[in-house]
Amino acid sequence: MKIVGLLGSLAMMAAWSTPLPAQTPSPSAPAADDARAQAIARYIAATKAPLRHPLRDAANVDRRSIEVGKRADGTPIEIDLVFPQPASGKPVPVVLLLHGGLPDEATIRPKAWQVFRDWGTALAASGVASVMFDHSLGVPRRRLDQALGETDAVLAWLAKEGPARGLDTQRLGAFVFSAGGLFVPELLSDSRPLRVDRVAMFYPSTGVVPGSPTAAVTDATLTTRMSLSAAAKRLASQRTQLLILRGGGDALPGLLKLLDETTAELLAADVAFELINVPGAPHNFDAATDSDAVRAAIDRALAFAARR
Repeated sequence: MKIVGLLGSLAMMAAWSTPLPAQTPSPSAPAADDARAQAIARYIAATKAPLRHPLRDAANVDRRSIEVGKRADGTPIEIDLVFPQPASGKPVPVVLLLHGGLPDEATIRPKAWQVFRDWGTALAASGVASVMFDHSLGVPRRRLDQALGETDAVLAWLAKEGPARGLDTQRLGAFVFSAGGLFVPELLSDSRPLRVDRVAMFYPSTGVVPGSPTAAVTDATLTTRMSLSAAAKRLASQRTQLLILRGGGDALPGLLKLLDETTAELLAADVAFELINVPGAPHNFDAATDSDAVRAAIDRALAFAARR
């Protein structure tokens, strides 16, 4: 049975990508079927998990689905644009929400997940607009350039259409979740259609974790491009604002070790960043754990997005 990372970015989902043998079932086949059914049930439950914060229930937000471009295969790129209501008449900051890498077998894509819908609501209730869309980063093979092309289409649309819609595109941030952290070095490069000036990273992958399935199918050049440590000196010179939210109980193999090594490299390069450790919190803690510490971490991220 193959175990694949998922949710917000990587909750555990199993067995979809490895079909059972077509031969006469073995005595272990019922157990395999049961494990597969349980894995699918966990995945579906994960897509319905809410943000663990009271602002998820806020009213008076404007949510719109808008087509902003095309993918390489010709399918549309659709965003969910969530805007504070009632409108103040002043341009509002905007946050790009970037989920982690999903296997292609995951048919419920993140734009439909409750936690991301709730993030849009919570940000709007805090005076910040948000943009959520599905990208093609994937797992274990990372399609970084394909995903960046989709992200650039969204950023180009924001640059063209955002000001007329009341968005302050000079105050553009990003929230990245799990393997969404692999975007950050390239997202903060000068080649993007819009400049992202601050990033909040939730339980992030700060590079390719040694020994992971992704490491086995990623070459050295791509590994460097997705490494936050490798970009540390550039980030220091750009004075990019980073907020890192660490789940102290994250059980994804190797993730915390790499994250802690990365923060040491950021300190050595004198990067401006803030680190919040949420004690005992698991991966996907924003949807998985209802606690004062998680709510406080989410509050800090909302204030960070609102420039408070």
